[in-house]
Amino acid sequence: MIKKNGFILGLVILSSCSFNRSFYHPDPSAVAPFPDSENHYIRYGESDSIHALFFPQELPKANLFILHGNAGNLSSWGEMADLFYTSGYQVFILDYPSFGNSTGKLTHENVIASTKEAALYYANLPTISAHKSILMGYSLGGNLALKIAADHPTLFDAMILEAPFDTHKAQAMHVVPPPLRFAPFLLTKNAINGKKLIATWTKPLLLIHSRDDKVCPFEMSKRLLKSAVLTNQKELWEIKGPHLAGLGQNLDLYLAKMNAMVENLQDSN
Repeated sequence: MIKKNGFILGLVILSSCSFNRSFYHPDPSAVAPFPDSENHYIRYGESDSIHALFFPQELPKANLFILHGNAGNLSSWGEMADLFYTSGYQVFILDYPSFGNSTGKLTHENVIASTKEAALYYANLPTISAHKSILMGYSLGGNLALKIAADHPTLFDAMILEAPFDTHKAQAMHVVPPPLRFAPFLLTKNAINGKKLIATWTKPLLLIHSRDDKVCPFEMSKRLLKSAVLTNQKELWEIKGPHLAGLGQNLDLYLAKMNAMVENLQDSN
């Protein structure tokens, strides 16, 4: 019996070592240019670079810096960026290491380091400083956005997160059966503790989440909202549908909420 239990525990521990890798599901296929965008490559580390698409506008409503979810690449996520561009926004969206045209080993450390470089690169683009900037994150990108916001609080004027998870540990625990959740609880490192980081955010915040979300539970956004103690301009917009259903099922209201946020930012000047 002891040998059997030890074998089961060993399998759990072995599988827990892959939790960090399971956060990412990259599509390494090449990303073709989008008609309305520019290709940008941002160096990080010694010799690697990440690929970004920049959709410039002459007179944008605002700038969007977008961190996408843990799957696909800019071939699909670029379509969402193009939708925001056609709605009047200037958009910058990037891939992570090993996604699309980006290079480098896919680790939490490289994702964070390369995204930080991209945020600084974005801030120095000639047309960015003349307009308000909104940091947007989707799912894993929502968690990552909290790290970028905490490390570079002056770069962004507001933040929108759809279906974010709050911590790596909580997300790892969510994807395993209840009897085995002790393994990710003990062994998963919180590379980004969103609940702690969002407590430093002082600017407008919009959280978007569905109670039907099976990938990142709705309660994660509830915990983030509660932890955002330094801003009184915060909202949790409850939508319906599966994970990341906001744009597909609520496009008009989605854009209306974004436009209202931008108008409030301009009125506060």
